[in-house]
Amino acid sequence: MFFGEIYVPPFAEFLRYDPGDIPAIVATYTLGPAAGVAIQGIKVGLFILSGKGSTGWIGGLANFTAGSALVIAAGVSHRLFDRAGLKHWIWTFLSAVIGTVIMAAILIPANALFIYPLWGMQGTAAWVGALTLSTPFNLFKGMLSTSISLAFYRRLEPFLLGRAADRVA
Repeated sequence: MFFGEIYVPPFAEFLRYDPGDIPAIVATYTLGPAAGVAIQGIKVGLFILSGKGSTGWIGGLANFTAGSALVIAAGVSHRLFDRAGLKHWIWTFLSAVIGTVIMAAILIPANALFIYPLWGMQGTAAWVGALTLSTPFNLFKGMLSTSISLAFYRRLEPFLLGRAADRVA
């Protein structure tokens, strides 16, 4: 998030992509959902304190809610697949899809009932905004962040788990 928020057409101008979820997703797949949520909290807290956010604490709250929903859903499904012995990359990818879909589903009522009203959008307008503006963006954001994360996750896992020295020896 610190390096900037990116406007991605054709989404609404106030919805901006930031790559800040990528480290949280990598940590989630490596260390578990609690690590991912902790990184989401640190990321959003530092971003708000830096003053770089264009949406202030409301945007930070929305970002934390979205990121936490993503890492919890993806992390729990990944752990369940892993415990069932399903360790092929396709199961990791499926957990990313599950995390993205659950995040988008959770954010519909979260945006309509809490986030959008904090910005002054009420009632039907908030529900329409949550469904037509935020949901497509959240699906895009989740798939982009998880896809990039999956490209790095397996390579970083030994370093994050302290096993990098084992590979060298």
